[in-house]
Amino acid sequence: AFRRPQSRNAATTLSMMGVMSISMFLGITFLARNLNVRVGEHLEGTRSVLAQIGHTVYGGGLLFFILQGFTAGILVLAANTAYQDFPRLSAILARDRFMPSQFKNRGDRLVFSNGVVVLAVVASLLIYAFDASLTRLIQLYVVGVFTAFTLSQAGMVRRWLREKGEGWRRSMIINAIGAGTTGVVLIIVSLTKFTRGAWIVIAAMPVIVAFFLAVHRHYESVAAALRRGRMSIRDEAQNRFILLVPDVGLATSDAVAYLRAVRPERLTALYLGDPGGFREAETRWLSVAPRLGRLEMLPRSGGGTARALRDYLRSVPREPNEFLTVVVPETIESHSLFRLLRRRGSFWLKASLLFEPGVVVTDVPLVPEEHIAAAVHAERPVEPERNVVLVPVSGVHDATIRAIVYAKSLHPAEFEAIYFGGNPEDERRIVQEWAEQEIDVQLSIVEAPFRDLGEPLLTEVRSHTSRQDTVVTVVLPEFVVRRWWEHVLHNQTALYFKRILLFEPKVVVTSVPFRI
Repeated sequence: AFRRPQSRNAATTLSMMGVMSISMFLGITFLARNLNVRVGEHLEGTRSVLAQIGHTVYGGGLLFFILQGFTAGILVLAANTAYQDFPRLSAILARDRFMPSQFKNRGDRLVFSNGVVVLAVVASLLIYAFDASLTRLIQLYVVGVFTAFTLSQAGMVRRWLREKGEGWRRSMIINAIGAGTTGVVLIIVSLTKFTRGAWIVIAAMPVIVAFFLAVHRHYESVAAALRRGRMSIRDEAQNRFILLVPDVGLATSDAVAYLRAVRPERLTALYLGDPGGFREAETRWLSVAPRLGRLEMLPRSGGGTARALRDYLRSVPREPNEFLTVVVPETIESHSLFRLLRRRGSFWLKASLLFEPGVVVTDVPLVPEEHIAAAVHAERPVEPERNVVLVPVSGVHDATIRAIVYAKSLHPAEFEAIYFGGNPEDERRIVQEWAEQEIDVQLSIVEAPFRDLGEPLLTEVRSHTSRQDTVVTVVLPEFVVRRWWEHVLHNQTALYFKRILLFEPKVVVTSVPFRI
């Protein structure tokens, strides 16, 4: 970041740095030659060139240690350059869809923290694998740095040939000489240092390029899948609800109250508990939900509850645009996420349902703050008067359209789509696309400083749940990928939203999966 005029100030700074570097290099070379400095093949067994010069000139006194201290400081700054530029470069590649999108995310300190963490992990692994041997690690550095020099200079030659601006021939010749010089050095280093570790970098390059291309192909296929127009905003969705009833307890009563607010046209209550307790559960069900139909037993043919439920859902006849919403009541005993993860059955059940075509998963948690009220109204659940639906959106595409069409089937008293802004250009783009699609739902731009989406979402939700008569349904468009490794290429924002909303009172989270 230079003051204006930026190009002139940058050129001046670069020239000064070049003069200083050349002067120091020539000076150190002159001193090393005249002081008979010798460096062995194994760097760990000898002092560095600067250390030998300093010890010869200053002896072992204070000035020698000052020189060593400044040298160490410069090396720290040099290492810090990688932690500044790699995260920035990876963010640019992620923006162009050649690296996972997580590298675009900024942390609390306004840096691309994922890039910093990945670089630190890789650097630590290299240090461990090479036993922190400078002699072995330097081979990787030499090949890598001259490869970067050659590619950057060759890229500038290509740029001058394409644009042909003022003075392009002179600039192209300079960059061509630079590319040729560093290219020759790269070839020599690769041949002479190949067996000493340079082969690792040479072998890694095609693997890294193949990774970039695979990531790019995936994102291109996702973009194409999101623009196919499978569902129109004018479509009216039919919605059939399946309420899972492990027992007719407080969580089930709370889910019944929510369903009354949604007013489902078709509802099936499915008993998942012990078959021996079905009669008692059926009697209690008629008392708790007399207007929601009879309680049915989940047909079981072996293989566990999750498999039996999937078989049942696949047997339900549906129209092309009909959703099958599975409502999962859940009792949250404490705010400990660790204790909740120990109940793996419920988690894996909900996760497996996301892969079923046309199935939507609605999680109705009964959090500790709601236990007393639920116990008071256990026999006669009191439905909320207002059902507010919020749909967080990341763009205008088929996944968003599908979630909005679904949300309309919940008969909300208030309906709002939320886009978390931070970039004015992106905000203008989504507003324009929203208008072009003629989406008849209010779009609210919510400021998300540093792209921290959690706190802005909670603020928006709590602005509605502050009313005692309101329940908020957060409808999440959720990508479902075909291969396990593709999960790491997406931000998993829906999963993050589920986690932070799990312990919120009067909040129901609905996942509308979109298969890509």
